[in-house]
Amino acid sequence: MLLETLTHVMLDREMFSQVTTKAHDTGVHSSTYRGKYFTPADEDYRMCVARRESNGRYWAINSTGSYRGAYQVSKELAVGMGWMIQKELRAAHVPNASEVGRTLRATPMNRWSRYWQDFGFWVTFNHDSHRSGAKHWAGGRYACATR
Repeated sequence: MLLETLTHVMLDREMFSQVTTKAHDTGVHSSTYRGKYFTPADEDYRMCVARRESNGRYWAINSTGSYRGAYQVSKELAVGMGWMIQKELRAAHVPNASEVGRTLRATPMNRWSRYWQDFGFWVTFNHDSHRSGAKHWAGGRYACATR
C-alpha cells in the first residue's frame, strides 16, 4: 500500500505540490485522492457529503466561520487531518512530508486544494478501520447513506 501511495503522489506531482486551492474550486467530482484510504465503494457517500455540506465548493466557509471546505470541517479536525496526512506521507517516504503537514495545519481547510481536502476526508473516514470516521459527517440537511 505504501508503494501505491508513493506512486500516486509521484504521478500527481502538480497536484501534490499545490497545497492551497485555486479560487472558487467548485463541483462534486470523482476523488482526486486514490491512495491507501480510498474506498471506491464509498465514493458515492463522499460525493453526497460534499454536495450536502458545501454544494461541492472547496472554498466554502459556513456562516459562523467554524466549518470550512467541501466537507465543512472544524479547525481542530483539519489540524488532525494535517497530522494524519503527514504521517501517511512519511510512511510513503515522501521527502517533504513534514513541510506539507505543517503547511496544511497552518492553512484554513477552505484554502487546501481539492486533492488535500479529498485526502483529508478519506484518511479521516477510514483511519482506524473501514468507515471509522463516518461519525464526523453523520448530521446535516439530509442523510448520506453508506452501503
